[in-house]
Amino acid sequence: MAVRLHVLSVGKDAILMSSRTLLLSNAGYAVQEAYSLDKAVTLVELDSIDVTLLCHTLSRDDKQILISLAQRKKPSMPILCIRSYAYESFPRSCTAVDNDPEALLQCLKSMVH
Repeated sequence: MAVRLHVLSVGKDAILMSSRTLLLSNAGYAVQEAYSLDKAVTLVELDSIDVTLLCHTLSRDDKQILISLAQRKKPSMPILCIRSYAYESFPRSCTAVDNDPEALLQCLKSMVH
């Protein structure tokens, strides 16, 4: 049996997050949701996360805090940032992905294989 990768999905919109979790779960990923910075920090600190996914609903400051924390905890962990618009920029340590289910799955697959 293949090992399921653990994705930390962080965002503020419950409906958007639940649909994203369903998409990722159906694709074979184990997903943990965090709706607050505190919860996300706790989950990163537990060191059971393989990939961090940051929603466009997070503030720029919260994204930067989580990116820095994830990099310190596990430098090789892929960090994906969902764009709210086509040309949104992110730090180099974060892979930008369009706000589209297929794009997310393709990007995630390429980052972890």
